[in-house]
Amino acid sequence: MKISLVDGSFFETVPKDHIIYQMFLNILRSHLEKKNISIPPELLNEIEKYLSLITDQTIIASSQTIDKASIRPRLRIMAEVHTEGNPHSSCYPQIKEKSVNLIFQSFQGQDEIIEKISKRIKEINIFEIQHRRNGEHIVASVRF
Repeated sequence: MKISLVDGSFFETVPKDHIIYQMFLNILRSHLEKKNISIPPELLNEIEKYLSLITDQTIIASSQTIDKASIRPRLRIMAEVHTEGNPHSSCYPQIKEKSVNLIFQSFQGQDEIIEKISKRIKEINIFEIQHRRNGEHIVASVRF
C-alpha cells in the first residue's frame, strides 16, 4: 500500500484548455486521414484557431438541443493517465510500498521547507524523482 498527497503539477503537465481543443483537433485529423481527405495547412491552422476557443468543460458536458432530434446528446471527457503520471507506478521505484508520501514540484526555496520537515519528522526520507513530462519533484516519504 502507498498513500500519497500529490501536487497537481504531477498530473497537469499541459493546461486543460490546451488538452481539450487538441483532443478535438486530433479527432478531426483522424477522420480526415480515415476518409483520405487532405486540407491545406492554412485551413487546418484556421480550424485550430477556432477550436482553441473550446475550453469550457461545463459547456462541453451540458446536454445539447438538436432540432428535430428526440434525444439531447452530451459529451463526457474521460482521461487515462500515462504510466509516468501515476506516482505509484513502476516508473518511480523509489516510492516504496507501505509508505505515506508528500510529492511536490521542485521550486526555489524548497530547501528551507525540506529542512523544517526533516527536523520535525526524524524518520522521513526525502528524495527527488524525475517526472518524464513535468520535471523534478520532491518526495517526503515515511515508511510504516
